[in-house]
Amino acid sequence: MPKTQISKQIDGLKIRTLNLVLTKNCNLNCLYCYEKEKQQDEERMDTSIAKEMIRKYMNADDEFNVVEIDFFGGEPMLAFSQIREIIQWFLLQNWSKGYRFLIGTNGTILTDEMKSWLHKYRDIINISLSIDGNKIAHDLIRDNSYDLIYPNLSFFKSHWLHQPAKMTIIGDTIPYLADSIIELEEMGINFTANVAFEDFWGNSERKKKLLNIYEEQLNKLVSFYTAHQELFPVSPLLTALPEYLGLSNSIISNNSRSDCVRFCGAGHEMVTVDIDGEVYPCHRFLPWVTGKPAPKLQTNIQTLWKPEECSNCRIVSSCPTCAAFNWEVNGDTSIRSTYHCESHILEVLASSKLEAIRLSQINKNKLESISSGELKLLKRKTEALWELIENGI
Repeated sequence: MPKTQISKQIDGLKIRTLNLVLTKNCNLNCLYCYEKEKQQDEERMDTSIAKEMIRKYMNADDEFNVVEIDFFGGEPMLAFSQIREIIQWFLLQNWSKGYRFLIGTNGTILTDEMKSWLHKYRDIINISLSIDGNKIAHDLIRDNSYDLIYPNLSFFKSHWLHQPAKMTIIGDTIPYLADSIIELEEMGINFTANVAFEDFWGNSERKKKLLNIYEEQLNKLVSFYTAHQELFPVSPLLTALPEYLGLSNSIISNNSRSDCVRFCGAGHEMVTVDIDGEVYPCHRFLPWVTGKPAPKLQTNIQTLWKPEECSNCRIVSSCPTCAAFNWEVNGDTSIRSTYHCESHILEVLASSKLEAIRLSQINKNKLESISSGELKLLKRKTEALWELIENGI
């Protein structure tokens, strides 16, 4: 396989992501953006810094045999000339490791020149697009940019169909959640959907109202995916199944767990280089994001489950957490924010309900073709799902 065509799905590859922050600047002012100073600095990363860091990680004698070079911002396409220079330089070098490039973009400023160049290098560049639902939801929180991104959707679909776009959910868009996801599915867009880490819920009365709406929206999506067996449920929103399901003991005590693996690999599988060349565990640890110096993360392990209620939670292992956001709000990467406990429970219950329904719809011919061991596991998983649905978390 050519070194230029590497996929995370290929077994045996260990991939390190190298985020290069090319610019803090952005042409949008999204409602939920965590980059507090993104529009206050026109400085860009010097290409000499980018090349130095690429050499460092591409030539490192370590456990990683693939480096994913992620051009980051702000809006990285504002630094398109640098992206082009860096990649064209890169391709003239000899590397022993595999590689690929990633650009996360809001998709609003693509020119014909950019599209032509990206088309030429589409086999080594993946574009990760942000789109937050239908026009109403997207415009509500992404600076009225839907009409700017929409003409470019066919370009992204035709070149990077399997690279998921990213949909972020906050309180303002919860009422439009089901319609947004259904519309994106009908448009044939591959995407993920997740709730933002920030506390957007407001006071207890507003939070209760939003959670009721969220539950209604998730149930609507369960009905949609039940009727469309050919579609894979949007991840991680409706794939939030506890990993213990199907085991002989469906309730696993987490009290004996002394550590946990971070979801993102910050500081290990992922490193971020800021504009000035300083290295951080990930982009959300940047001081101009958190407002404080970053901690030293030597491994991908967080010690203990904190706070205490997390250590006793049945679904802690399926609950996403952001080490950098924990650091920003709690001053400790291991102390989880708990703003989204209730919403994650709703996601787990909706995911369990959908999975249980889909399992019950497996036809007789398929059941006859699987082994007795697989059949027993399927039975245990189904029982665990219904126990979760009927008795709650």
